[in-house]
Amino acid sequence: MKNIQLVKMILAMAAILAVPKLAFSQLLLDNFSTGSYEKSLKAGSDTNVQSGSMVGGNRLTSFLLCPPGPCGVDNEFAQSASFQIRPATKIAPAALVFSAGYKASPRLDVEYGSPTALSLNLASAYDRLRVNFDGADQIMNFNILVYSNGNSLYSQTGCNLSPPFYGAPYSVDFPFADFTPGQGTPGADFSDITLIDFIDQTEGALGAADWAITSFEAIPIGAPPGNVTCLGLGT
Repeated sequence: MKNIQLVKMILAMAAILAVPKLAFSQLLLDNFSTGSYEKSLKAGSDTNVQSGSMVGGNRLTSFLLCPPGPCGVDNEFAQSASFQIRPATKIAPAALVFSAGYKASPRLDVEYGSPTALSLNLASAYDRLRVNFDGADQIMNFNILVYSNGNSLYSQTGCNLSPPFYGAPYSVDFPFADFTPGQGTPGADFSDITLIDFIDQTEGALGAADWAITSFEAIPIGAPPGNVTCLGLGT
């Protein structure tokens, strides 16, 4: 009898300890394990749609380097910029990897909800988006736009991000409270998001930024913060 009671107590304790973990369960939007793709440019643009296990089943990438080209003084040494979405290997996680050559300053948009709209309720249980970096070697201008109401309403946030740990993994949180509504509008309805656009642009005259992102997530209310918090436009 005592053994049975002891087992019951252990199971009850395990259940209690498991509750906080369940309460802080993040929503994975994309971990780049599917939808492999890569592109290199010296000028121009590239748009591609990849399918897989990411939120909505599709990921649209739009890659720009002084479109429509040629670059001229905007890329005076005609250096390449590239990105790659690659699955995990024995030595590296799945990731979105970005590299910009000397004085090349490309822009990369990664969209979810195009061409097929999302119907994503983030308001009920989540309070921020998180970008998990494997590492970065330069300051980057990183922005997020979210759309609702058939993409007619939007809100945006963004920061110039300095990597807090050179060459090491870190996470950046983008709280919903710090998104700025589109001009003259009430902003996006986070209870029915139709499209999310993650935007990276190199910051500074020399370009030459390199980084890798391992996942995009929505983080639940009350969960611990990431390594860095972006407080919105202009911060």
